[in-house]
Amino acid sequence: MASAINDRLQKTLNGLNVDSRLSTWLWLFLKSQAPHSNLGELGSPAMRDRMADIIQNTQLNAELIEAQSALFLLPEKDLEWITNNKRQNLFISRKLIEKHGYQPILPPTNLTGRAFTIAMVDIWAIEKTHKSWNINQIKFEWEQHSRLDQIFKWFDGSDIEQRLETAWEITKKKFPLLAYQENAPKEKEEFIILLEIQFITTSDKILLMESIKKRWSQNKYRAKLTGKKQYNFILSEKAINRLDKLAGKYDLRRTEVLEILLQMEEEKGIYIPERKALTKLI
Repeated sequence: MASAINDRLQKTLNGLNVDSRLSTWLWLFLKSQAPHSNLGELGSPAMRDRMADIIQNTQLNAELIEAQSALFLLPEKDLEWITNNKRQNLFISRKLIEKHGYQPILPPTNLTGRAFTIAMVDIWAIEKTHKSWNINQIKFEWEQHSRLDQIFKWFDGSDIEQRLETAWEITKKKFPLLAYQENAPKEKEEFIILLEIQFITTSDKILLMESIKKRWSQNKYRAKLTGKKQYNFILSEKAINRLDKLAGKYDLRRTEVLEILLQMEEEKGIYIPERKALTKLI
């Protein structure tokens, strides 16, 4: 637990530890109860003194504040699983809205990440036991949901930028609205968030990743063919056997054996002239 600041606000609420989390909740609570009061910006130097003034001089007294915090604030240990992971925070916010009809607060610009998610949970005015059950349920759903990240393990390979470019190219074709609503993702996490915001199902994600990987393999294959052309010609069985033996002996592909032989003959010019000379003597 973070240490409280020993100032007027802490002395006014001496029954509470007015740390960063509680002061954020208190700022939001007072804003909702006294919307015209001048609390200053969240986290500003004068904020705590202004909140102390309101508590000391209005009906929003210390006893009420302490009672409200006891009713709605969960123990710190119940929220330890929440991190600064952007995707996790979006997931929690979405679940609070989807499942529980919770109307999220409009956050101050300097309240972001984990702090904002915790504030959303804290300011949610439902009985603490019920809140605890809901938060544990969301935790369970997040754990289940994040296990599906193996679908996107392919992005952990090399060439991450090129992989994301290929992914975006295919995704735009399969989900055209994304091209108008979102920018191309620069990181794996951004790509996953993009799909989750659009409520794309797990089965569709799997199919999408299969299409992306297929296109990636095609692009790689085509890149290898740069400067090459396909030729079809007939070889005798004896020539094919020789080719296979050489390929097996040196652990090369047939095409590699042919390219080496052609290159060496072009550079040295030994065997074909000898062969032609022998042919003339016969």
